[in-house]
Amino acid sequence: MRQRPKISAGEALGPDELDRLFAPFAQTLARPCALAVSGGGDSTALMVLVAEWLRRAGSDPSRHAVLTVDHGLRPEAAAEARSVAARAAALGFAHATLPWRSEKPATGIQAAARSARYALMGEYVRRHGLAALLTAHTLDDQVETLLMRLARGSGLDGLAAMAPSARLGGLLLLRPLLEVPKARLLATLAARGISWIEDPSNQSPAFERTRLRAVRAGLEPLGLAGPAPALSARRLRRARSALEAVTDDVCAEAAGLVHTDPCGAFAVNRVRLGGLPEEIALRVLARCIAAAGGLRQPPPLAKLEAIGEALRAEAGARASWTLGRAGIAAGTDAVTIGREPGREPLPRLTVEAGAEVLWDGRFAVRVGRGIAGSVEVGAVGREGVAELRRLGHAAGRSRPLQLAAAFRRRERLLAVPAVGFWADPGLERALSAEFVGLRYNSSAAGDGLEEPWDWW
Repeated sequence: MRQRPKISAGEALGPDELDRLFAPFAQTLARPCALAVSGGGDSTALMVLVAEWLRRAGSDPSRHAVLTVDHGLRPEAAAEARSVAARAAALGFAHATLPWRSEKPATGIQAAARSARYALMGEYVRRHGLAALLTAHTLDDQVETLLMRLARGSGLDGLAAMAPSARLGGLLLLRPLLEVPKARLLATLAARGISWIEDPSNQSPAFERTRLRAVRAGLEPLGLAGPAPALSARRLRRARSALEAVTDDVCAEAAGLVHTDPCGAFAVNRVRLGGLPEEIALRVLARCIAAAGGLRQPPPLAKLEAIGEALRAEAGARASWTLGRAGIAAGTDAVTIGREPGREPLPRLTVEAGAEVLWDGRFAVRVGRGIAGSVEVGAVGREGVAELRRLGHAAGRSRPLQLAAAFRRRERLLAVPAVGFWADPGLERALSAEFVGLRYNSSAAGDGLEEPWDWW
């Protein structure tokens, strides 16, 4: 096998490297995609390199869209977005500026801005039917992420850091530059005479990444600031994939460990759960809690470990907990996990004919085009359970059924698909609400795990 030549950290990327970096994503890039570009050095390099690679591959950049989010946090942001738009047009890309108009929090602004950024771009990608969103995360970002999570005491999933391909709320993220040092991207731009924008907030010591960058030079002699940590993260991702595959198998309905109630709850066989390796048992519980709570993110690992320890230490003892909007009840034979009612009422949505929505993060709701007007989707509730019992549709299922999805119009109960109830025969095809269950956080669901699980 021919070894790659040694390349200095400040050397521009060459054509062969470009082909190697983008080859794993070629199938996705054959369809229209979006690129996240702020105008900084990393994202500008992404835009330039994607355009070059597409042309080398005989593809047209105009099929792809460059997205710039104007967070409204700095007066220069609008002008910077226009600068990115001009460069994107020169490279042949379409461009859209997405403004963040929501009220800004007084604290945690970076996390809030990140969430808003991905929400805005994700909505654009979905609305325009694009295949994926490319981001410009680099080797430096990967190392910083690993070190930050190490400082928090993250488990294996967190230390696996960022994956080249992952899903965030159904949005496919691609990171083709994850193996490339930032210095090489800037050298690549400099070699082409291309300038970029420097965001002064990246120098603020108020932010964790900035503080970490300030001490990275001292980590170089220890080998903790170069490619070695990123290599460890890649190997940990391999281990995580193996653990997730095992978890997929034990969570399958046929395995007899987890029974899914279509009303939105799970019953986990307690004896079988106790016989699993601790790491697999925790992953089973985490999946069930995330799905039952509808938060699409894992519960805090330390709190989950405490529950797992209690279940093992007191086999068969009854106990209960709430975590991640889910209620966990340990009985003699089973651990029941379902939506916790919480202090706030469950959402009530008005859904128009022909629309599909995710209600409460748990039920995939569809209203057929044959329905005249709109319907309301909300929880069945106590009154709904009482009505269903009178109709013979709710025997012995009070708590999960109360929190399942129901269709109403002017307070008339139209349908509760989880128990096979439709007020009129013609509504069965028109109104559906299916509990998503464990599908969304299964490793078989797509390219990589849901991104929030990377923090676990």
